[in-house]
Amino acid sequence: MSAIVDGGEDPVKVLITLHPNFDLVDFAGPLEVLSHTKHDLNDPNSDGFDVTIASVTDELEVLSSQGAMIKAQIPIKEALERLTEFDVLIVPGGGTPKEVNLRGDEPPQVPLIRAFAKIQETDPKRERTLMSVCTGSLFLGQAGVLQGLYATTHPDYDVKLEMICQHASAHDTENRTEVLQNCRYVVNNARFDIDDPEDEEAPKNPFIQSYDEYILSKKERRKSVARKGSISRRLSTTIPENVTARATKRLGGLRVITAGGVMSGIDAALYLASAYVSIESAEEAARIMQHFDWQKGVVVDSIDF
Repeated sequence: MSAIVDGGEDPVKVLITLHPNFDLVDFAGPLEVLSHTKHDLNDPNSDGFDVTIASVTDELEVLSSQGAMIKAQIPIKEALERLTEFDVLIVPGGGTPKEVNLRGDEPPQVPLIRAFAKIQETDPKRERTLMSVCTGSLFLGQAGVLQGLYATTHPDYDVKLEMICQHASAHDTENRTEVLQNCRYVVNNARFDIDDPEDEEAPKNPFIQSYDEYILSKKERRKSVARKGSISRRLSTTIPENVTARATKRLGGLRVITAGGVMSGIDAALYLASAYVSIESAEEAARIMQHFDWQKGVVVDSIDF
């Protein structure tokens, strides 16, 4: 992706991992969304995101479960060395159930995930997001970052995710993971709350719903704070109260998003675009992709400013 023009918003730096037998759409779906997200809808050079692709092995060429070979830009060793550069880490699934087990063996992306979460805990001033797609959540579960959070995955692997999270929290029984079934995606530690009680005219964010709405299966949409995502991001890192609020959250306020089955990654990436850039930019990305049947995810434990 190209750099932002002088004087514009800086792109959000994203790292996407690839492992052997990854699912192609788990990777390509979010990448497509991020590539179409612009800070300025009238400026094709105002990229909202700058994506780096990392292989979790020493080999840059990684074979997907569909037989497509993707060449990563950096190997896992370099990804670990440069991890502090990135605002977002995306972990696709595919082949995951075979690699994640309860024997103690760790796939190579698990230490990377754990290290990314640790960076947020030690530096809560910066806003970071960890996102998985489909069975990629099993990697997050094995890394122990889902303890005390809500999560989802492909519905065929709900039980396995629960087992992995229970195993990870064997010595921390007060912080179990709540697995939500048949959920498009789940967001923990969101930057802003969904409602803005002081602005009844705030536009609706079509990419989110509250946990209560999920439980009650309400159909109405609630209002967002209506701030442009990039402005909210600056406020979240410059206002001391916001940093303090984030620091009190689990994982130092690391935003953790787990998406359900394959296509859910597109919806979760649209939410990511709406949060980091703007709702309008996310909607334009969806229009370009002709993705009109998006579904809302669930937002829990948000930071409200």
